[in-house]
Amino acid sequence: MASDAGLVQYIAEQMAGAGNIRYRKMMGDYCLYCDDKVIGLVCDDQLFLKNTPSASENLKGFPMGCAYEGAKPSYVIDNIDNRDFLANVVRQIAEDLPVPKKKKKK
Repeated sequence: MASDAGLVQYIAEQMAGAGNIRYRKMMGDYCLYCDDKVIGLVCDDQLFLKNTPSASENLKGFPMGCAYEGAKPSYVIDNIDNRDFLANVVRQIAEDLPVPKKKKKK
């Protein structure tokens, strides 16, 4: 089941305080980026955030699940209405992740 574009836009707006938030449609669902780092996914209208050291600390008690078959376990976030909470968690997840490597031009 594909995710609703309006919901994804709302989630991105809620995370806006974390940095440069953008999203990209991939096979009916969406990949979320903060400052060009992949921080999570929206699959079947559910938000999944990457498991990083700060996520493990800040998201204790949140369930973990896989966004799709074969995916690494991520935190399932149901509290998308708390803008400050989301922005804080996403900012820390992005800080934990390495800067993406530049792709070579062909």
